[in-house]
Amino acid sequence: MMYEMDTLLRTVFKQIRYEINSLLENELSRNEFLILNLLREQGAKKVTEFASILGVSASHITAVTDTLVEKGWITRIRSKEDRRIIKIHLTDKGKEITEHFEKKKTEYFMERFESFDDEELKTMIKLFKKLDKSQKDEA
Repeated sequence: MMYEMDTLLRTVFKQIRYEINSLLENELSRNEFLILNLLREQGAKKVTEFASILGVSASHITAVTDTLVEKGWITRIRSKEDRRIIKIHLTDKGKEITEHFEKKKTEYFMERFESFDDEELKTMIKLFKKLDKSQKDEA
């Protein structure tokens, strides 16, 4: 039973990852999308904060943010209080592109799970919460 579950989880997550990457139309990487969404949801952050959240190196975040700056989707602003601190901010163009792709992602999930009834979706959410170690006692 565990082997079957392992195989199914790998297969389904691989399918979803592939489909979402296709959805992003090779216009931006997964980490670019995650950074843009974090900025939209949580506001300006330092490179080290992104690195910690995404579990990657600060140099990787710098490379990703360089690309986003070139695209005009983010900007770097130096702190007036401490000139050593630089925060990443979402531009208006970045907000537009994030909203566009967030809408596409929502449409994708609506279509992907349209064959599930409300009870099945609630059960799936409950099971994922149980699997999510960061959710501890909420399931």
